[in-house]
This record gives sequence, structure tokens and C-alpha cells, in this order.
Amino acid sequence: MSNIDKFKKLYNFEFEKIKTGSFEEVSEKYLATYKDGKEKGYTPVFLTVDEYLLKTFEISMKDENTDNMIDIFNKNLEKAKNINPIELFNKFIEQNADSIKSNVNEDFTKNNYEINDSNKNNLKFLTIFNNEGNLKDNVILVKVPTIKPYEILAYFGMGSEGIATVKYWYEKYGAVPAAITYDEIEFYVERPVLTFEEAKKLAIEQYAFCYGLLWECYDTLDELASAIYKNVHWYFWWS
Repeated sequence: MSNIDKFKKLYNFEFEKIKTGSFEEVSEKYLATYKDGKEKGYTPVFLTVDEYLLKTFEISMKDENTDNMIDIFNKNLEKAKNINPIELFNKFIEQNADSIKSNVNEDFTKNNYEINDSNKNNLKFLTIFNNEGNLKDNVILVKVPTIKPYEILAYFGMGSEGIATVKYWYEKYGAVPAAITYDEIEFYVERPVLTFEEAKKLAIEQYAFCYGLLWECYDTLDELASAIYKNVHWYFWWS
């Protein structure tokens, strides 16, 4: 059975297999589908349906003693309702004060970096292409039946704290999960951060959400803040 067929057994969602396209064509397709979804009551997301993603679904179902991913969706979404992400961020800051301080320059401003904003309004998906710039196998664009984009992550197995965090970011910034692999998420951000002070605060929140952002993707929180600033694209990688 192919990976796509295995996915179809788990989810009765409409989807389209993406077979070819440049970075620009894929982004244009996403934005057009996102607009269509707002009118028709769904939210699109790219999934790379490889053996690793399917394995994460299998592990999630085994841990929850179910053979239905929708059971996990309902459970985690309900638990997320009682979680305050601000409290999560404050707890993280308290527990990681030394690490945060060592990765922040108190005198840092956007003028410390030569920040090129020219590409930050261009949505460019990275996770669905390989290192040679070719589209990966088994990439699909799924029409998830929800008008609440943060619920996408609940459908695909994210825990309640992550769901609560992404709900908060969606309400504040219009941050929408747009591409998912087994260890990466890319967001399309409708209302990006427009002040550098806000970007520095958000950098700490993103560090709390994905601890591996530092060292794996960025050297410091200041560098992460410069990437967030005015950007319609966010990237997370759990290595």
C-alpha cells in the first residue's frame, strides 16, 4: 500500500497530489487555495506523506490506545481550551532565564543587522522541496475541514500546549500552519510583526515552542528576531 493510500485510510479529507512546480508556483497555488478555503469553509495545508510522518501518526494512536486520529484531535483540542499560552511562555522564561539572557544582546536593535526586507513578503515553502530544489515525493495539498487554522495541528497529532500556542499566534498574527512534515512546520503569517521590539518578544515565544530553533536554525534570539521581523513566513524544525 502506498503512503498516500495509508493516509487516505486515516483521513477522509479532500486533497490534491502536487507533482511539479517551482517555489513560486507552489506558493501561488497555496495562496489561491487559501483564499478559496476562506470562502468554502476549509483550510489548506501541504503535507509530505513519507514513512516518518505516517510513523508519528502510528505512535500517537498507540500512545492514546486508539486506531482513529480523530479521537486524538478531539482530546487534544478539548485539553487546549484550558491552557493559557502566556502562562506557558512566562514559565519557560523563568525556567530558562540564563539561556535566554546569554542569547540576547540588551543593546541590540534592528540597526545592528543589515536586514533585507525585500523577500519577506514572498511566501517560499522550503519543507516540500529537497536540497536540490526538486519537489519531494508524496506531497499533497490537503483541504482540512475547518475555518480555524490552528486546528490543523490538532488533526495531525500536535499536543494540547502546542495547539493553544498556535491558536494564540493565529488570533494575534494570523499565523496559519501551511506546510507540515514529520519534524517541520511552516506558517503563512497574514499580519507579520512590524516592530522590532515585538519581534524580540515573539522570538522568545517561538524558542519556547521549538527549543531547537536556536543552534539548529539560528545562533541567537537576536538573529531569530531579525528573521521574524516583517516576515510572512515562519519556520520550525524539531531535530
